[in-house]
Amino acid sequence: MGKKKAKSKKQNRKNPERNREVASLFFALAAFISAYALIIPENSGIAGKAFFNVMFSMFGTAAYMLPVILFWFFIVHIRKSVELREKTDFLWSALSLVSGAVMFSFCALLFQLSVSGGWIGAQLYPFFDRLLGMWLAFSVVAVTFIFFAARLLRISVSSALYNFLKGIKDDIQKSKAAKEVFRKPEIAEKKPDNKPFAFTEPEQKKLEPIKPNIVNKSETEEKPQAGEKTAESKPEPEKSEKVDSKTFAYKLPPADLLPKDAAASFETDKEELLQRAELLKNTLADFGIAAEVQDIIPGPVVTRYDLVLAPGTKIQAVSNIIDNLSLAMRTSSIRVVPIPEKAVVGVEVPNPDSVTVGLRGILESRAFEKSKSLLSLALGKTTDGAGYVSDLADMPHLLIAGATGSGKSVGLHTIILSILYKARPDEVKFMIIDPKRVEMPIYKDIPHMYNPSAPAADADIITNPREAAASLKKLVTVMEDRYSKFAKEMVRNIEDYNNKMAETGGEKEFYIVVVIDELADLMLVVQKEIEDSIQRLAQMARAVGIHLILATQRPSVNVITGIIKANFPARMSFQTTSKIDSRVILDMLGAEDLMGKGDMLFLPKGESRPTRLQGAYVSLKDAQKIISFINGQNFPRLYEPPVVEVEVQSGFNADEKAVKDLIPALKLIKERRSISQDLLKANFGGSARATNILSLLNVKGFISKPEGTNKWQINYDKIEQELNGR
Repeated sequence: MGKKKAKSKKQNRKNPERNREVASLFFALAAFISAYALIIPENSGIAGKAFFNVMFSMFGTAAYMLPVILFWFFIVHIRKSVELREKTDFLWSALSLVSGAVMFSFCALLFQLSVSGGWIGAQLYPFFDRLLGMWLAFSVVAVTFIFFAARLLRISVSSALYNFLKGIKDDIQKSKAAKEVFRKPEIAEKKPDNKPFAFTEPEQKKLEPIKPNIVNKSETEEKPQAGEKTAESKPEPEKSEKVDSKTFAYKLPPADLLPKDAAASFETDKEELLQRAELLKNTLADFGIAAEVQDIIPGPVVTRYDLVLAPGTKIQAVSNIIDNLSLAMRTSSIRVVPIPEKAVVGVEVPNPDSVTVGLRGILESRAFEKSKSLLSLALGKTTDGAGYVSDLADMPHLLIAGATGSGKSVGLHTIILSILYKARPDEVKFMIIDPKRVEMPIYKDIPHMYNPSAPAADADIITNPREAAASLKKLVTVMEDRYSKFAKEMVRNIEDYNNKMAETGGEKEFYIVVVIDELADLMLVVQKEIEDSIQRLAQMARAVGIHLILATQRPSVNVITGIIKANFPARMSFQTTSKIDSRVILDMLGAEDLMGKGDMLFLPKGESRPTRLQGAYVSLKDAQKIISFINGQNFPRLYEPPVVEVEVQSGFNADEKAVKDLIPALKLIKERRSISQDLLKANFGGSARATNILSLLNVKGFISKPEGTNKWQINYDKIEQELNGR
């Protein structure tokens, strides 16, 4: 018999949907019966009259709330998307009835209403009256009732108040914008005095993408102004294109393109947390460490237990038994971190059932909405579930590292999409270098793309290491040009320059965010050129609006050199394979104990201790929706690449002798069917000369050295084309 009962209990647990349906029918019937008995007691029989008398004698007018509460329970159980909170819902229901009864007692006395609070209101009313006075006590009881009712109905009072105030603010802004509409015709009438041609009012209202550019060009070509030379009218279409891009009605992507964040409303089982805290305390006691759990801070992925150690106990004593703690807690990747501000030791334990942190929840957070920076980054959520937003402009550069599968690439997508949610294409541009060629191609068509070595229409993801070296060197030229421009205007940084241009009507400068997905691949091929350009940009580029984001899955000393680390104070480390890698990226241990899948340690600029975050997840499918929304607006991609030419693509100084020796070297390769430095040295004389020729042949693509080998591969077809062309 005992086995059959246990089996039936297991079957009930395995069928929660059926239990919810039965419970919903019960609450619907209970709500109807209670409402009928309270509204028409004379027709509800002996049981109904008894129920009416008991409820009214106990709660008074507040008894009418009971059918509403029971009907709410019916809604909660019938809607399977709503999480059940049976114990807490019962508590909030009882407290709502009690506070409602006391509130009705105050209303009967203060406002002379024909309501009552029953026996409960009569008992509690005098206590609040003597304690706080009539009006103050009524206010406290009313606010308490609203709080309990809001918790029962799962309504956030703070969010409702914030949305209400935000609505008032939006209405005020709309009224101001409506007033400015009447001033626009006056501004439009003044424009023809300053320009050789002007739009008419209907054309100004349209200003659709690309169409204004075509219209303006045709108007200037077909109807030139009288008394003007055609040579003077040619530059005019370029100016009109810039104006069109600035007045383009660009819309930032909405947050509802992304799925809802499951971690926005995660719930925790208090009893389970207390049991795990007791287990942690007992495990420490087994190893002779006396400690008390002061606070439990649950999060969507990790729960932190703050321990107060006994006097004389070292923190290292807890750190030395991490493996034993993991075994006792039946989990992995436990991390011990001191918390000086609370004088406690935090033990971060992964939850048995983690919740995926979505990007949408952070984009809709108050921190991200209030951030005015165009380079705001929605990085993830802290261990207590709060959204974490940082500013790339303050970092000013970011170094990212993590093992394969730790979430590094998803973190890069999150960073790029965060900026796309804040900035127009004429405000921020991306220079993306992706030697792996598999992660970043989805961004190649966005109007935010930038490449200083190519015109705006040809800007694309840079995948060739030598092209990357040349583009970075050209970006240094862009940086120097901007410094000269800012010096003429006597401003210190890009913010001051853009503010001055807004006052004088000049052209603003855009921010440039350089994203390098795999730094190790670049350092293998052109380490010196890459390192030199990164060093110069990292030291000086912040003031002119150029920021670097470097990522690598091999945080070795050869890749992240001392020069690079010195100029990248902000670090982000995902799970690493060893303690050495953690020390290279963060200058401390800890990253090797992370769980992977977006679990990270973020070290902000100027901080000595990193913050543990769960990175926001966004799939490539969701990212594609955002990119399609942006590309669908057909925003014109406009910028002027620098005029200064960078030396031969690899960045080394190719002397004239090496160029003159190119054809003889090609003939030598064709004849000998091989290539080596010794062969060139024997035929051209001098080790330095042979090195220059070898480098030039490599840059031109006549020879190449595949990764992992030390043997030159010869492109005979290209050599034949070059010799036949000469």
